[in-house]
Amino acid sequence: MKKGFTLAEVLITLGIIGVVAAISMPILIQNVNERANSERDANIAYKITQAVEKMRALGYLNSSYATTEAFVDELQNHLKIAKRCDYNHIAECWPTSTVIDTTGKEYDVSKAKTGKDLQLKTDTNNVGLVLADGGAIILNYDPSKEGYDLGSKVTATRISLPVGGGKSKEFAYTTSVTDALAYVTDVNGRGGPNSQETDKKNDIRSFNGAKFGTGCAGKMSSGDKCVYQVASAGYVNCSDTTGADYSYCSPTPSGYTTDYWAGAKKACDAMDMKLPTKSELASLMKNETWDGKPTSGWFWSSTEDPGGPQDLARVVSSNGGTYTNGDKGYSNIGVVCVGK
Repeated sequence: MKKGFTLAEVLITLGIIGVVAAISMPILIQNVNERANSERDANIAYKITQAVEKMRALGYLNSSYATTEAFVDELQNHLKIAKRCDYNHIAECWPTSTVIDTTGKEYDVSKAKTGKDLQLKTDTNNVGLVLADGGAIILNYDPSKEGYDLGSKVTATRISLPVGGGKSKEFAYTTSVTDALAYVTDVNGRGGPNSQETDKKNDIRSFNGAKFGTGCAGKMSSGDKCVYQVASAGYVNCSDTTGADYSYCSPTPSGYTTDYWAGAKKACDAMDMKLPTKSELASLMKNETWDGKPTSGWFWSSTEDPGGPQDLARVVSSNGGTYTNGDKGYSNIGVVCVGK
């Protein structure tokens, strides 16, 4: 007599497989999408950086451009651009007419006309671009930033981006030649969620602090200061005393090639904000209510350990009640910026 499975056993097995697949597939798809979004984000930043690096090598970056339009006039000679839109037709270069901004509110893309509308301190007009590979960006150029000459020191920046499952990966993101540029980009076109909300999975990414909307990404309950949590600040090479970003390091070099505390200071400065002092951050975490306030984790303050080793800086916990010293080589410390 041959042995085999009964029909009931087969159906039960298939049912179990179906349940497991139904539970795991959405998570797997989300992880794949998150990794793909980060790779597209890094790819766009890389292409723009390469184009600007070429401008520097040809001597076209040794002085400031008066407007974003003037900068893009030269940039498009070194970057494959399928479509260009001026500030009055900015939405024509964006895949959707509205987006969800960092506060969770719907934002009309056609209103993103100047740097102020991307929460930047510049009032120059924005330019919309659709790259040859379909990537969409709204770009702003800051004419107050000093240009790069042929012999200028160029520093590379790696950035940690989410790749799904709560994990992140460091990408070779950009170099200091793009300091004058800020932009928003939609990394998956019309695919959802078309959101830049800071506390959720987002497909609209920020470069050098550009964010849809005016004013602050969040406000303290007292309403007297802006507050914004940076998703990923990166680091500064503080062993390079001649580097363009060395000013963000301690007066005495920390000795670290990757100084994440200095990177946090640079990220806040890029948004015309600053790292709070230890007491400011403790009060902010313990007493104030603001959009996107974290419920766990440790966060950099601007206060260093008085009399302690130069490689230590104050770190405040999310409840604001305790603090400790943080090694500046730590990459897992959060960043919160406040208005100057």
